[in-house]
Amino acid sequence: MPGYDQITSFLLVLVRCLTFYALGPLFGSRRIPTQVKLVLSVVTALALFPLVPPENWLLERSLIGLALVMVREVLMGALLSLVTGAIFHGIRMAGDLVGIQMGLSMATIVDPQSGETSMVGMMQEMIAILLFILLDGHHLLIRALAFSLEEVPPGGLLALPTLMAVVTGTALTVFMVMFEVGAPILAALFLTDTALGFVARAVPQINVFVVGIQVKVAVGIFFLLATAPLMARLLSLYTHRMEGQILALLRGM
Repeated sequence: MPGYDQITSFLLVLVRCLTFYALGPLFGSRRIPTQVKLVLSVVTALALFPLVPPENWLLERSLIGLALVMVREVLMGALLSLVTGAIFHGIRMAGDLVGIQMGLSMATIVDPQSGETSMVGMMQEMIAILLFILLDGHHLLIRALAFSLEEVPPGGLLALPTLMAVVTGTALTVFMVMFEVGAPILAALFLTDTALGFVARAVPQINVFVVGIQVKVAVGIFFLLATAPLMARLLSLYTHRMEGQILALLRGM
């Protein structure tokens, strides 16, 4: 029969997995049923719990202490989801900015996950998720959970300087991905706006506002298609870097 320490340690592993799946890049959407996330978390916890040696099982006996340790596990799962989801947040933000510059900000649709958002941002994120799965990124996410249990056992917590470094590094990654994915398209749309301005000054009879909307949408779609290989290349690059970043995070380097 499993002992109390083994049961509580398994519950902590389950909490970490559940938080990771609830906030992570692939299963964090509200469109995915909660039952699916719960089943995935239980299966993952059962598969990964043998990685925790008995000497690392939790020995906490008080209810308040156990609750505080569970909060640590929630924080640990949230940090892992933050690091692994930075790429997708950056791509989504780049798509939102491109959608606004294309003139599609008024043509928003309701996204159950984040409210009203740009169609371009949703499309870019969905393509990124598909490419991430094709690159075996879902295996990387499971390895990230396994690494976290090996380096930070149940009930453990990273040092404060490491936590601050995680937040800073994630923000930098989001900004860099957003810039690298969106900059070429935004530059093309800026030059289109400049050209339309010259046309408006040279030929006042042309209704640039009406013509400009169609031109900017066409230019935006063209450059979205033209830069798709670039986005795939960048996603592959950041995905292969992610495993090293997770190891550095867990080891406090």
